[in-house]
Amino acid sequence: MSGLLVSLRIARREARRAKGRTALVLSLILLPVLGLSFAAVTYDMFTLTPAEQLDRDLGRFDASVHWPFAGTITQDVQGYGMMSAGDGGPSNPTAEGLLALLPAGSRLARIDEREVHLTGSTGEQKLRGHQLDLADASYGGKVSVLRGAPPATSAEIALNAAAMELLGARLGGTVRLRDRGDVRVAAEFEFPDNLHPLAVLRPGTLPVEPPGSSTTWLVDAPAPVTWEQVKALNQHGIVVRSRAVVLDPPPGAPSWNTSDGEVFRLGILVFGLGVLEVVLLAGPAFAVGARRRRRELALVAANGGTPAQLRRIVLADGVLLGVAAGVAGTAVAIVAAFALRGVFEEHVSHARAGGYRVYPQALLGIAALAFVAGVGAALVPAFTAARTDVVAALAGRRNRTGPGRRWLVVGACTIAAGAGVAAYGVAAIDSTVVMAGLVLAELGLVVCTPSLVGLLARLGRRLPLAPRIAVRDLARNRSSTAPAISAVMAAVLGAVTIGVYLASDVQRQLDMQVKALPDGYADITRGWGNHGERAEPLPTPRLVEAATSTLPVTRTVELRGPGCAPPATADASCWITPVKPVHRRCPYRPGETTKEQERKAARDPRCRQDSYVMSGGANATTIVDDGSTLGVVSAATGDDLARAEATLRAGGVVVADPDLVEDGKIILAVPGKDDPAGELHTVTVPGYVSTTAVSRLFVALSPEAVAKAGLTVEVKGIVVATSRMPTRAEMGAFNAAAEALGNNYHGSVAAPYQPDSTVTLIVLAIVAGVIALGAAGIATGLAAVDSRPDLATLGAVGASPGVRRRLTLSQAGVIAGVGSLLGAVAGFGAGWAVLAALNRKALTEWPSDALFPLVVPWLNVLVAVLVVPLVAMAGTGLLTRARLPIERRV
Repeated sequence: MSGLLVSLRIARREARRAKGRTALVLSLILLPVLGLSFAAVTYDMFTLTPAEQLDRDLGRFDASVHWPFAGTITQDVQGYGMMSAGDGGPSNPTAEGLLALLPAGSRLARIDEREVHLTGSTGEQKLRGHQLDLADASYGGKVSVLRGAPPATSAEIALNAAAMELLGARLGGTVRLRDRGDVRVAAEFEFPDNLHPLAVLRPGTLPVEPPGSSTTWLVDAPAPVTWEQVKALNQHGIVVRSRAVVLDPPPGAPSWNTSDGEVFRLGILVFGLGVLEVVLLAGPAFAVGARRRRRELALVAANGGTPAQLRRIVLADGVLLGVAAGVAGTAVAIVAAFALRGVFEEHVSHARAGGYRVYPQALLGIAALAFVAGVGAALVPAFTAARTDVVAALAGRRNRTGPGRRWLVVGACTIAAGAGVAAYGVAAIDSTVVMAGLVLAELGLVVCTPSLVGLLARLGRRLPLAPRIAVRDLARNRSSTAPAISAVMAAVLGAVTIGVYLASDVQRQLDMQVKALPDGYADITRGWGNHGERAEPLPTPRLVEAATSTLPVTRTVELRGPGCAPPATADASCWITPVKPVHRRCPYRPGETTKEQERKAARDPRCRQDSYVMSGGANATTIVDDGSTLGVVSAATGDDLARAEATLRAGGVVVADPDLVEDGKIILAVPGKDDPAGELHTVTVPGYVSTTAVSRLFVALSPEAVAKAGLTVEVKGIVVATSRMPTRAEMGAFNAAAEALGNNYHGSVAAPYQPDSTVTLIVLAIVAGVIALGAAGIATGLAAVDSRPDLATLGAVGASPGVRRRLTLSQAGVIAGVGSLLGAVAGFGAGWAVLAALNRKALTEWPSDALFPLVVPWLNVLVAVLVVPLVAMAGTGLLTRARLPIERRV
């Protein structure tokens, strides 16, 4: 124990002597600790306990229920997940029917959320509205009144702070509610789980649609709702979220949240990677410190100090700085998280935190990370110091030791083992195993790096003077050079790996997007909620006026589709769908298969589904046309358009999917209420596959084909061709004009899909570049300290002052260039492994999601391989003093 205390005293003295290096190491360890601790405290504050979550979901009510099915279901204890037994159809819920199944004396409060239009001093705004009685104490915890009194009549309204700011309203003032007139702002309220602009109306202010399968009620029962009562309600197709069941789940009750274990395992791996990155960044500083103290350590050894004592002296530096960084980083993080809680509530989560909590388990683990990082960074320098040649150190000569071939063999074997583990993870479809293999391979690359530096020294013999000296010094001081290169490599590897995934996901999203119309074109159609107008002629002139007054219109055409033959009701739905020939259809149906059949379906090419996303304009993908509007709606061109128009004039059908047409014929199915797949009512007509239609789901039916199917032609709206892409202001005006037509008319403008991950890729490239530049700068600065004696010698023999600048510039280029190149290559391989695992998982499931294509994130690769080394060299050249130092050589 006394030996450890002496080592710590020596470490404290050394920290005071080398204040610059001490501050550098403290910063390297403290910053990750600060970031992780801040994230942990913030996460704990915003992660609600079950009781807090129930208060926000239920208030003081005992349960919430909704009635999605008319048959038996099975649900989990949380009331979030459920499975249908398949013995019933859609439900027809009513409050009376629900009360008959609930315990006697129960009370229901329907959750009524909708979009409301309010006009204040800033103009008309759309925001979410709730119809509920704020005076009902049962809503306590779910919503609270901050100022004023709850609305007592339909002429009063309550707004939260965000809504008041959005509308420019104030307590006691008035706002205009569309279709109701002016209403007085009677109260300011707050939903703690939603700080976005919200309004609360008294029940009955706006008409309420009949309840449906998604309608949710809050239940005030005379006694807590038990698990047995939940299972009894499940027999009728009712899903229940009970306060009593969630807080005290019965033994053996199903819980289907299975992702926590994998997330935890992946978190451990990410945690380990964070430790490795800190060790690699701080390691060079400890290595330089140990070399600067060679004479001091040699004197200790000459006076009887053992190798263990020498190791303990150097390790004490890591212990002292690790503990100091852990304590300081944790304390600063707690203060910062508490101080910024309100900012996160208002601008990030848009919800109130659960309380002031610090997540002590995570903070202890992160503090341990600082300790491990400090000791780990000092570990290699400590063992190197213990093998110091005492005579050489006292004489001022340097040790000339290489990494040894055994380390190269160990590194290569570790890389091979990591690749094998990752390959097994791909085959076993286990993302945690894949990540573990990638981490193991990265460790192998770190072990191999010193040997790669030695190889560079051999290749540098033919270089000019400054680069040759730089490569030689970096190879001679591998204990600091190798960790620096590895730190750059680790940063670039992680960025490129994530970049490969994000770029592939962007391309996957783009591949899944289905256009309904050419970019910039628009349509106006009437929705399903219209009040009987479907049976009347469409007011086309009003639609055309709404479009031409707001958009750069070149042409408008009527959008026609199949409709129900008389005497159908106004809200009836009739349609036609092309189907594949029998031998091209999947023999299985989702929801009606066993596990074995699902495995067979996953391997059957006929069952591969075209996963797609359509943002709007779906009515324009299936039209009825005699050839006169086909060119505008489909954007087909040339000979393809001529053939398609001829097919329609001949009474046929034009499609974009080649699997639907065989021998020039196509099968049309007419689904009905008792035949949802249309298997009992099909017709065969001439078919043609368009190769230039803008939508791959495009279907054009001739009027003759619709009549042959027993349906009629109905005008659904208009399609608007434009001369250019409308501006954001024009699109907003168009949407408002279409909505002003009333009766659920809806306007949409086709616009190119902009995936959100593009911004993430740019941010990721910047972050990786900054980390790599930081590692290169640290390593170059430390290498410059090591090379001061050589620079003094160069100055003594007449070298020009610019030699130092070129020398440090070359050192920065080697460190950043080699690290970035290794990281980019390894990152691309790691990204491929991750995508291969995801795709293999998708290929074993049915129905499955779209596969990930392999895409190279060129932005990230170019930043890593070209920009980072060039910027590191330029920055080093500008910041390095050209005057050669005067230093006494021993």
